[in-house]
Amino acid sequence: MVTTNQPHLSNWIGREAKPTLPSDVSQAVEHALREGWTPTAPGSSFHLDLSAGFTPSP
Repeated sequence: MVTTNQPHLSNWIGREAKPTLPSDVSQAVEHALREGWTPTAPGSSFHLDLSAGFTPSP
């Protein structure tokens, strides 16, 4: 599971949203692997938090 600093495309609060591109997914997977994610290991979800700098609209 990846938390990003981008609003969802269906947000209704007026923040500009951009689609998640395949290159974004690839970078997230590589980052998660560096952080210790083992995709074949059983267990709970791995949470990668890339939300630094995210400030939701009031």
